[in-house]
Amino acid sequence: MVSGEDETRKLLRVREDLEGRIRKLDAEIGDLRKAIVEIDKSIVRQGFRQPVPPKVEAKPVVEDEGVGGMSVKSQDGTTLGHMQIEEEVIVFNPVESLAFTVSIPPFQSFFLERVLGNMKATDEGKAAGGEVSPGEVLSFEVATDGERIVSISIRNYGGERRLREIQSSLRWAFDKMYEKLIQT
Repeated sequence: MVSGEDETRKLLRVREDLEGRIRKLDAEIGDLRKAIVEIDKSIVRQGFRQPVPPKVEAKPVVEDEGVGGMSVKSQDGTTLGHMQIEEEVIVFNPVESLAFTVSIPPFQSFFLERVLGNMKATDEGKAAGGEVSPGEVLSFEVATDGERIVSISIRNYGGERRLREIQSSLRWAFDKMYEKLIQT
C-alpha cells in the first residue's frame, strides 16, 4: 500500500512540475504576442500598412498567467470556467456541466455589485470629472439562459491592477458558488 501512495505522490509532483512549465511557456507566449503588437505599431508609424494578424485559437491555461486565456479553478482543482482577456475585454465562460445561476450567492451581492459595481461607479465619477472619457468607463454584461450564467463580459477593466482584482474576485466568487452547488 505504501508503494502505491509513494507512486501517487511522485505522479502528483510530476504533474505539478508540468503545470508550472505550461504556465511559464504561456507567459512567454503572451510576452511574445505583446512584442509583436508593439512591432506592428512601430511599422504602422513608419508608414507601412498593418499586417493582418494570423488567426490563433487561444488555449486556456492553468490558473493565473496574466494576459491571454486561462482556466479558473476551485480550491479542490475543479475547473469552474475559462477566462479570455483581449485588449480591454475580459470574457468568462463557466463550465457548462456546472449549473451556475445568478441567484447563487455571492455572485450578485459580491461580484456584480461590490466588485464590478464599485469599479463602474469609480469610473463614472472620473468621467464626470473629466479624468477619463465616458467610453473608458467599465461596463459589464451577464449573458444568461434563464437564470443560468452563460458568460460574463467586462469591458474597459482599466489596467493590470484591476485585472488581477477582477480575476481573484471572480475566482473567489465562483469557488464559493461551486461549494454551494456541491452541497445541494
